[in-house]
Amino acid sequence: MIPANALTLKRRTYPAALQKQSGLGLIEILITVLVLGIGILGVASTQVVSPQMNSQSQSRSQAVLLAEDLLDRIRANSDNPGAYALGQGDAQGADGGGCATAFVPANASVAANDIAAWENSLACLLPEAERTVAVDMLTNVVTVTIDWDQNDQAMNPVVVRTQI
Repeated sequence: MIPANALTLKRRTYPAALQKQSGLGLIEILITVLVLGIGILGVASTQVVSPQMNSQSQSRSQAVLLAEDLLDRIRANSDNPGAYALGQGDAQGADGGGCATAFVPANASVAANDIAAWENSLACLLPEAERTVAVDMLTNVVTVTIDWDQNDQAMNPVVVRTQI
């Protein structure tokens, strides 16, 4: 038989350093969860802002390509660059000021056809865009300015300038 006193459990004693650290693991876990939560919120906010920035970048690229398109049209018809001058105003698409996907220019001159086709493209790709085309006949410098609703007042319009 086993003596009765052998069945009693002995209480283990730990060194003093371990007894003072009781509960420290829970605080470490809470701080880790807090830091992880802040990191996840940062990533989530980046995901929310990313589509807006991509849209602004695409619009800016479209504006630059449209400005270069008009400058190429002016270079192709370099005998009459003054006919391409446009005051500041809204882009006038062929469909009553809007975008006409089946647009075919039917004007009397090459410059008028180029402007009509370019403004229709501008109305299709950047709705509510404003454009200005300034032609300096003394220096043959053409400046194309395109501005659109960018949902950010700090953003500047696209300005492309070249000498013909």
